[in-house]
Amino acid sequence: MLNNVSVKESKKVAIASDVHDFLNPDRVYVPIPEGYKIIIKNNELINKEQAVLKYDDKSIYSPISGRIIGISDSLCIKNQKVVSLVIENDYREHVAKRHGCVKNIGSYTLEEFTNIIAKYNAYDKEINYEAETMIINGVDKDPFEKATSFLIDKYSAQILEAIDAISNILKIDNTILAINNNDSLNVLNLTNNIGTYPNIHLKLVPDIYPIGFKEVLIKNLISKRQEEKGYIYFTVMDIFNIYNALKRQKPKTEKFITLSGDAISENMVVNVKLGSTLNDLIKDCCEIVKENYFVVINGLIAGTTIESLNTIITDDIRSVFLCTRQKEKEQVCINCGLCTNKCPVGLNPKYIKEHRKASFEACLGCGLCTYICPSKINFKKYLNEPRED
Repeated sequence: MLNNVSVKESKKVAIASDVHDFLNPDRVYVPIPEGYKIIIKNNELINKEQAVLKYDDKSIYSPISGRIIGISDSLCIKNQKVVSLVIENDYREHVAKRHGCVKNIGSYTLEEFTNIIAKYNAYDKEINYEAETMIINGVDKDPFEKATSFLIDKYSAQILEAIDAISNILKIDNTILAINNNDSLNVLNLTNNIGTYPNIHLKLVPDIYPIGFKEVLIKNLISKRQEEKGYIYFTVMDIFNIYNALKRQKPKTEKFITLSGDAISENMVVNVKLGSTLNDLIKDCCEIVKENYFVVINGLIAGTTIESLNTIITDDIRSVFLCTRQKEKEQVCINCGLCTNKCPVGLNPKYIKEHRKASFEACLGCGLCTYICPSKINFKKYLNEPRED
């Protein structure tokens, strides 16, 4: 099953041990999804965590306190222009009403749990309430990312509390928390503390790529029979967002991302305010050491190159890499078969490249075929775009 690739330690980037903060951007940009209505007026003062957009019973909240200054169509998400609400920061982080902490978050009923995580946008995917197994992915999706590892290290107590509460509420008997066996930040920490939660089973998975992808991780954690009986899947970030919603009735306003690459002087994990722009993040946090760089989000191996720094940092951005352009040139295929042998879902990337009508629906978008190709062929041009969990 584990027929994937280990990324050499020498190729990985060193990350500063402390989490940096970028929580005071001058402005934030809240994308306006189709169907959502703006429920506040222009120039109106608003509080942090106040609802600013609404669609039926769903709301989107402001990550800062400040003033509404208009609407912009000049910002991007994944290289596509979007319309967004512009909020000017007053730097006060004022919240209209601070909710008290719930002592026992495992005491919620199933209905209360469902309503709270929906109200505060903690988790927006469908949950299989008939499932017998719950899987929590604590593995960084890309070997050059560290945000998930840092999140576990900083908030391990909260994460374990939330996992235990969710498994009790959903009546799950088999709960698995998976982390990388080379994650030295957390292996010892979790091993020493997870005994308080006998229903949570810690699983150390090998340091191979793409083990952090949902489909690959699941196949290496549970049997086919367990998979058929049903499972619930969360990332550690999902768990942390759910914890904040259950504990403090707090919506998502910020997140950990990896900020790295050979074009900056220091690689780091940053706690960044959602709605910030890549341009502001880079100006505030980066010392540029190589000017001829390009920007990749969500992994060096599977990531997407960003065409404009006027890109909004949304909840689905895990990492930002500033990389210098490499001069490696595509060469003729030598028919080594590596791309096919190592594909985690058994596709033949060479065949797909040469036959434009070939099906590649099963592609995970992991980019492994491109990464290992000795001829430097960019198979990602012919395969699916990366998909988010």
